[in-house]
Amino acid sequence: MIIGDRLRELREAKTFSQGEIEKRTGLLRCYISRVENGHTVPAIETLEKMARALEVPASSSLGQVR
Repeated sequence: MIIGDRLRELREAKTFSQGEIEKRTGLLRCYISRVENGHTVPAIETLEKMARALEVPASSSLGQVR
């Protein structure tokens, strides 16, 4: 599974919009979209920030991805 797919899956499971993640992380919604669509690969620190916003352990967002 690609990291962006996993992040989208986690976000949708929480019924958060990209705008909500933007508010929770300070990351731009367009950047979140680029990550979810596989156009960019976030740094580990960014993944940790997104995991906190999604209210999941960072290992959940990183597990089983390539």
